[in-house]
Amino acid sequence: MTNSVQQDWPWPGSCWWKFDFHTHTPASTDTPWARQDLQLSHEEWLLKFMAADIDCMAVTDHNSGEWIDPLKATYAEMKQQADNGNPPADFRELTLFPGMEISANGGVHVLAIFGPEATTSDIDSLRGAVGYTGTKGDSDGETNKSVAEVIAEVMRAGAIPIPAHADADKGLLRVNAGTQQCALSANTVKQALEVEGLLAVEWCDLNSFYPQAVKKLARPLARVVGSDCHSFQGDAVPGSRYTWIKMASPTIEGLHLALLDGNGISVRRSDEGGFEPFDTPAHFITGIEIENARFMGNGSPEHLSFTPYYNALIGGRGTGKSTVIHAMRLASRRDGDLQRLGEDSEPRRQFEHFRKVVSGRDGEGALRDNTEICLEMMREGVAHRLRWRQDGRGVVVEERGNGGQWATSASQTINAERFPIRLFSQGQIAAMAGDSRQALLDVIDEAANIGEKHRTLEEAKRSWFSQQARLRELGGRLKERPELERKLADLVHKLEAFTQSHHAEVLKSHQRALRQRREIDGTLRQLQAMPGRIESLMQELLLDDWPDGIFDPAQDAEILKWRSNAERPLAEARKALQGVAQGLTDKAQVLNRDEILLQWRQRADQAQADYEALQTTLAQQGVADPQAFGQLVQERQQLEGQIKALDQVQKDQERLQSESKAQFQRVIEARKAIAEARDSFVKDTLETNEFVRMEVVPFGFDARAIEQSLRELLDAQDDRFGNDILLFENGEPASGLAFELSAAADRDATLEKIKDRLIQNAAGFGGHFHNYLQRKLEKPEFADHVRCWFPEDDLRIEYSRSGDGRDWTAITQGSQGQRSAALLAFLLAFGDEPLILDQPEDDLDNHLIYELIVRQIRENKLRRQLIIVTHNPNVVVNGDAEMVHAFAFRGGQCRVTERGALQDKEVRNEVCDVMEGGRTALAHRWARLGREV
Repeated sequence: MTNSVQQDWPWPGSCWWKFDFHTHTPASTDTPWARQDLQLSHEEWLLKFMAADIDCMAVTDHNSGEWIDPLKATYAEMKQQADNGNPPADFRELTLFPGMEISANGGVHVLAIFGPEATTSDIDSLRGAVGYTGTKGDSDGETNKSVAEVIAEVMRAGAIPIPAHADADKGLLRVNAGTQQCALSANTVKQALEVEGLLAVEWCDLNSFYPQAVKKLARPLARVVGSDCHSFQGDAVPGSRYTWIKMASPTIEGLHLALLDGNGISVRRSDEGGFEPFDTPAHFITGIEIENARFMGNGSPEHLSFTPYYNALIGGRGTGKSTVIHAMRLASRRDGDLQRLGEDSEPRRQFEHFRKVVSGRDGEGALRDNTEICLEMMREGVAHRLRWRQDGRGVVVEERGNGGQWATSASQTINAERFPIRLFSQGQIAAMAGDSRQALLDVIDEAANIGEKHRTLEEAKRSWFSQQARLRELGGRLKERPELERKLADLVHKLEAFTQSHHAEVLKSHQRALRQRREIDGTLRQLQAMPGRIESLMQELLLDDWPDGIFDPAQDAEILKWRSNAERPLAEARKALQGVAQGLTDKAQVLNRDEILLQWRQRADQAQADYEALQTTLAQQGVADPQAFGQLVQERQQLEGQIKALDQVQKDQERLQSESKAQFQRVIEARKAIAEARDSFVKDTLETNEFVRMEVVPFGFDARAIEQSLRELLDAQDDRFGNDILLFENGEPASGLAFELSAAADRDATLEKIKDRLIQNAAGFGGHFHNYLQRKLEKPEFADHVRCWFPEDDLRIEYSRSGDGRDWTAITQGSQGQRSAALLAFLLAFGDEPLILDQPEDDLDNHLIYELIVRQIRENKLRRQLIIVTHNPNVVVNGDAEMVHAFAFRGGQCRVTERGALQDKEVRNEVCDVMEGGRTALAHRWARLGREV
């Protein structure tokens, strides 16, 4: 956005103000308004700057403050009208900084900027102090004091001196054309720059060079820009050039501190480009309210409001800072992040202690039965409230509509995908850098959106499991085939005794006649059923009756006639169908008496008669069961039908085996895709990081982690079967399945061999383990889960001892501080969601705090919200917190005693009083010699 939205900015703490450092009114005689016929009113002049969305403006006429008091009086009237609900057209609030453009000795112009409370009298006093003897409003004279003395006098008057258009005409730092030589006396320029307290220069062209002789003195100065507006025509008009200044509020002290910070921190020029001061992240926390906790909000809720940028929570031990962080974890439902750290981890123990409901005066726990937490959050431009209650009742997600009212959200789901928040304590970071790297993998998966790949893997496994179950079912059915084939062979042998006699042709004719009769009878039944089906269709060819009383026979005769016309074609169709049905009935009767059919029936009846005669003959020949042949024939038909069905089962099995093989390949590919996505994310994130690097190792390299995964698969969580799973010698892994995989060069092949050994219960296992596997394998599903077992990936982490991308060392060889620093460098290297850190500087030395945390805080807050609990003043001061909450323990409750920006004196006092080294940190940040050059 190009326009200022300062007046609509709802968030607390420091923010950006559009500041015009150099303006002129008709009091300057070189403006066209000074002419009698072009006079301009004070209100017209103010409205021009208001229309340009200027927030703050320095009124800097040439050697004059004549318009200061009238402008202030006019603005006060306009503001009063606005407060009464009748503002002048295009009115918007702004802050006037009275000032003057002084024509110093040697022709150098210097801006003097006072605080908003200054008056014309203050300007007049300064003009006298610097010894200007020329015409008010004109630059026809010069001060009798040198530039250096003028700068000093400006500061003594309580104003801020800024050499005007320093790189241009009448500028202190202008150079001779085509050179970097001072146009003025280098000694004069040097004396001016060496005046203690000079903070900034007005710099017109960013492509201009400093004079070589004073480059080191000039570089630390903030470079601001103003419009130098002398009229409302041309290039130098209101809004044409300005400077963004970060302040808590527009005061001379806030401006002073911002200029001390300098460019890139609290000063941004309009001609730099790429800076959007009021852009906010897609997701950020706007506040949290804690009510009826044991030590916070008991009696009256404690509410904290946050800026979308960097929020610092400071205070002594036990003042409630971590309570806020724990409350955020509960409200955002991120307590599961601590589960992978293990039950004995310190961060998890601290959180579990916090979430207990206190019982009795001296009991453990920080919550009460009626504790409530409300976390307010902006999610893609829509305000949400996440509620948490100890009793678990009530709505948990609310949304604020266009009317500003809160309403229950259609979805009550709270998860990391919907409300992305990253929350880490120092202990949590240390644990992830140590033995809890699996928790770090969870962070990577969430940041890289790998959840979908995990779901793909699980779905692929479920499909494969289903196919395997179906294959076992088909295999069970095919086990019947050998017995059925034996029975069929016996029947065929018995029937051969009949078919080998002279009666074979009779038997064949009888069997053929039986099959033919079954087919012909079926055809006749179909013909006889057809008329009935046509008659059923006739009943459907009717229009729905119109309800009584809707149409009047007299008034609606025409439409009723139309209805009759509509029914006529249906009646005709029904009549035609009736004729068709009767015709089919007649033809079916004719076909049933057809001579051809009668001749076939005679042949079939003859075959039946011959067959019955054969049975009689066989009985006469001593066959015990005269019906044996017919029964054998029927049994053979049944067996042939069953075997034919099994032929289809065999085909289904072969097809499913092929599909299952392909599906298992998809399982492998889905698992590899997870590792590849993790590795790609890690490499992209740390591509230019000179402090830490990581490598994703598929299936892991830590024998202990693989052992744990294998024991979970086998459901053998105790220490049994150590000789087979993982055996230690001198405290180090030495043998066993987990060790084999951890030490394998070809990990894929080794993993498959281990699975085969488990499924086959191969020789070489100990007796107890062999028997245990045998019992597990009694359930065939167990082998499927073994086949789909893939140990979790692991992370090989290294850090640079020198912090410059050299001397890489395994993180396991580093100190606790080095390990935490390496992981913190990674966590700060990616993401745009809110990042909440609880005392990240613990275990770090001061060098790492500044070089790692402070530097990355400044980079991170440009793209994401930060909320950081810290005891280190450098994290707050040099990290440039836009909002600070200072905590104290008073009256048995943890309370926020001061809140605001570092530019607020009360907040700075808290930093000095509460944080060891706070005064030094503030002094270093806001002292000219302490700034980087």
